[in-house]
Amino acid sequence: VKVTDADVEQFYNANKALFQSTEQADVEYVVLDLDAVARGITLNEADLKAYYEQNLARLAGSEQRRASHILLTVASGASADEKTKVKAKAQALREQLRAAPGKFADLARAESQDPGSARNGGDLDYFARGAMVKPFEDAAFALDKGQISDVVESEFGFHIIQVTDIKSPPKRSFESMRAELEPELKKQQAQRKFSEVAEQFSNTVYEQSDSLAPVAEKLKLKVQTVQGLTRQGQPGPLSNAKLLEALFATDSVQKKRNTEAVELGANQLVSARVVQYTPARTRPLAEVRD
Repeated sequence: VKVTDADVEQFYNANKALFQSTEQADVEYVVLDLDAVARGITLNEADLKAYYEQNLARLAGSEQRRASHILLTVASGASADEKTKVKAKAQALREQLRAAPGKFADLARAESQDPGSARNGGDLDYFARGAMVKPFEDAAFALDKGQISDVVESEFGFHIIQVTDIKSPPKRSFESMRAELEPELKKQQAQRKFSEVAEQFSNTVYEQSDSLAPVAEKLKLKVQTVQGLTRQGQPGPLSNAKLLEALFATDSVQKKRNTEAVELGANQLVSARVVQYTPARTRPLAEVRD
């Protein structure tokens, strides 16, 4: 098939809707978030050491306990009398242990109704907070090593608990924890400082509206660029409907001014400006001939 120039021109004139290009803009933008604020914070050594002392226990790791127990279960739907009898038996076992605490393992093997631990003398191995039901955990973490609890009631029945060992996490030095402490403390200080910096951001993009360079320089932000942005936006900050509406507004397109500071989410603001704008148009024949 041979296509003449006249054929091409005739098809083009009859089908101009096929050769429409949408409006597009080359855009630059800056984002202010907690990470950006944190980068501008210089930590005071005294504050860092105080934070270390306040958070040492949390950051060092969790304490673990090793315990044994004797469990007497209560059948589902048991009457109050039946429950009282089971508790009385548990209290009797506790009295035996007051006289002979060294016989805990033997008594657990003989009397405990926990099939997982009875044959091991009631041993439950090591556990941290959150691993056991709360009444059991509260009792176990209130005991010293070697101590035996009073009768403890849980959803499983009645327990007698003996703590056999305690593993406390080793105390870590300030220097060994510095790398963990610095970003945490910076983030906390950034959260407290964000509203102040956000006001500076908003004022600067408004007062010096012909460029994003001043706000980027003042707050140590990076000016990012995107080419060929449409009203549909793209993933990330430029997907925000309010920001896109401001960018493609007549004033923004014609005067190339910064948009107002637009809130993207908690502790996150963005401002953008159009650098180059291409309106919607029918592409000329010379551009689409091929």
